[in-house]
Amino acid sequence: MKSIAIKYGLIMLAGFIGLFLLMHEVAQIRNYNLRILNGFIHIGLIYAAINEYRKKVVEADGTFLSGVAMGMYTSIIAVIPFAAFINIYLIADEAFMQYIASSIPIGETYFNPFTTSIFIVVEGLAVSLIGSYIMDRALDLGRSESPVPENQ
Repeated sequence: MKSIAIKYGLIMLAGFIGLFLLMHEVAQIRNYNLRILNGFIHIGLIYAAINEYRKKVVEADGTFLSGVAMGMYTSIIAVIPFAAFINIYLIADEAFMQYIASSIPIGETYFNPFTTSIFIVVEGLAVSLIGSYIMDRALDLGRSESPVPENQ
């Protein structure tokens, strides 16, 4: 379980950081709606991790708890280091941090790089829990749909 979670967690982390840096380079870093692309990376890699886990571990087939745990474990490996990366980035780029703080309704007083990182972790874990459950159920649905034998 650990090796699968680490493998897909590190790929997910690389995807998050790569997308962030790419958006920075093409001057789209302030486009808040592009974080939906993180969702595609996140959900796609959760699906891949759960799928590989179910193929390798026979006992995991049909039990949603093990699939959800695999998805959560994979996501934690990616989300927490990504939040730390963003924290460091926002400490270094004060202008971007100021832009974010002035753009949200919380107010500039309470919003800083650390609280930004906490929001990222909470959002990432929420997506992980919901996404892991949905992807696990989707895999169950795909496996339960077998051809019906014809009566002779």
